[in-house]
Amino acid sequence: MDDEIKLIVSNEANVSLDKVSENSTLLGDLKIDGDDAWEIFEQCHNKYNLDLTDFDFNKYFRCEPCLKGFIYLYRKIKYRDEHIAANKDPITVRQLISACKTGKW
Repeated sequence: MDDEIKLIVSNEANVSLDKVSENSTLLGDLKIDGDDAWEIFEQCHNKYNLDLTDFDFNKYFRCEPCLKGFIYLYRKIKYRDEHIAANKDPITVRQLISACKTGKW
């Protein structure tokens, strides 16, 4: 299951599988946001019966179109961290794998 989830993430991020580790964050490290992020969770829901009832997408990702604006740019330059710049909590591949194994976010 771990490798299958990493493959899903790799395909959506359009990066090679060896660039996806359990410690990789979807938004910060792999630049997955908006519809691409939702596609990952939808695939995990369909394939692993992941219950997304309590999953707050907006806490972790921006909706399409991902408008960034001046506040984002200021935070990105100052903190050099995508999560702080976007004001979003990080999700790691490990967290996604764990949620798929338990079936609940």
